[in-house]
Amino acid sequence: MRKLAFRHGTPLYVYDGNLIVERCRQFKKAFDGYPAKVRFCYAVKANTNLAILTLIRKQGYGADVVSGGELDAALKAGFAPDGIIYTSNSKTEGEIKAAVKAGIKITADNLADISLVKSAGGRKIAFRVNPDVEANTHPKISTALRDSKFGLHFQDDMAFKAVKKAIDAGLSPSGIHCHIGSNIKDSGAFTEAAEKMMAFAKKLKDELDVKLSFIDLGGGLGVQYKDEKTLAPEEFSAASKKVVSDGIKKLGYAPEIWFEPGRFIVAEAGVVLAKVNSVKETPAKKFANVDCGFNTLIRPAMYDAYHKVRVLGKKGESETYNIAGNLCESGDILAKERALPRIERGDIIVIQNAGAYGFSMASNYNSQPLPAEALVRGGRAMIIRERQNIKDLYLRQKSPSGL
Repeated sequence: MRKLAFRHGTPLYVYDGNLIVERCRQFKKAFDGYPAKVRFCYAVKANTNLAILTLIRKQGYGADVVSGGELDAALKAGFAPDGIIYTSNSKTEGEIKAAVKAGIKITADNLADISLVKSAGGRKIAFRVNPDVEANTHPKISTALRDSKFGLHFQDDMAFKAVKKAIDAGLSPSGIHCHIGSNIKDSGAFTEAAEKMMAFAKKLKDELDVKLSFIDLGGGLGVQYKDEKTLAPEEFSAASKKVVSDGIKKLGYAPEIWFEPGRFIVAEAGVVLAKVNSVKETPAKKFANVDCGFNTLIRPAMYDAYHKVRVLGKKGESETYNIAGNLCESGDILAKERALPRIERGDIIVIQNAGAYGFSMASNYNSQPLPAEALVRGGRAMIIRERQNIKDLYLRQKSPSGL
C-alpha cells in the first residue's frame, strides 16, 4: 500500500478485487437449498465505480439502482436490463422514460409513479412497499419505519389501493419490493419483513387475482466496523427461508425471491489511504491532521460511524490521537481517541472498511478535488478512477461577462 500511496498520491481509495468476488460468492452460496429461485441485485449506491460494477456483474448479479445516473452506470457495466430494478422514492419524468425505454423493472413508491410509468409507455410495474419494521440500525439508514419517506404503506390499505390503481390504469403488477434499512444485525427484522411481504402477496392473489413474478426482500446485511456482532449470510438467508417456503405453499405459485446486498459485498474490501500533514497537541487532545476529510469519507461525520484505523508500517498503541480531516468544520474528525503508534508527519493512515458508501458519497466541499480509486486484483494494482485536479473543479462553471 505504501507503493500505491507514493505512486498515485493521497487520499486514495484502494479496493481488494479478490475479496469483492469472494463476498459475492459467499452471499450467493448462503442461499443454496432456498425454497424458491433467487436473484441477487447488487445495491449500486454502495459503490458505483464501473470497474467494480463489472466485477460484480460477472458473478451473476443484477443491479438495484436509485437514480438515472445509477441506471446508466449499470447499463454501461453490462448488467442485463431484466435484472435491474429501479427503487427510488422520487423519480423525474425523464428518469422514468429512460427506465421504461431500457426495459428495466420500475417500482412505484407513490401514486404519481403509476401515472408516469403509464404515460411513458410502460406495461408492467412493481411496487415498493413499507412494511413498518424496526430494523434496529442508525435512524438515518432505517428505511421501513412508519414515518419513513420510503414505500407505499400497508396501513389503511395504501399499498393495496396503489396496486388496484395500476391495474385500473392498464398496467400489469410484476412484483413487490421492500428494503428495511442498512447495516442490520438483527435477523428478526428480516423475518418480520418477509412475513408481511408474503402475506401481502397472498392478499393480492386472493382479492385482485394478481400473481407476481418476483418478491424483492431487499438487503441491508451489516458488516463489522468495530467489535459488534454481525449476521452471517447464512443467518440472513435463514431469516426468511421458512417464511418464504410456507408463503409459497399458501400462494399456490412460486415467484422469484430477490435480494439486494450492497455493503456486505464491498465494505470490507475498501480502504482509504491518507497522509499525515502535521501532528498537533492542544491542552485537551492530540490531533493527527491528514490530507482528507469528510469530503472523502463522510460516514464518521454523518452517522457517527466507527472505522478502524492503523498507521501503515507501525505497530503498538503508545499514544492517543484524534484523526482530523482537512476541512473547515469542527465535525471533520475521521476517528476519535484512538490508541496508535507514535505518528509523524508523512505517515500513512489506513482507514478500513471504507469500500461501501465511501467514494459514492464523496464531494468537492471546500473545493477539494475527488480522490483517485485503485483496484488490486490478481497481483495487479490498477487505477479505476483518476484523481481530480483543481482545474476539474471549474469544468462546468461559467462567469458571464458584465457581472
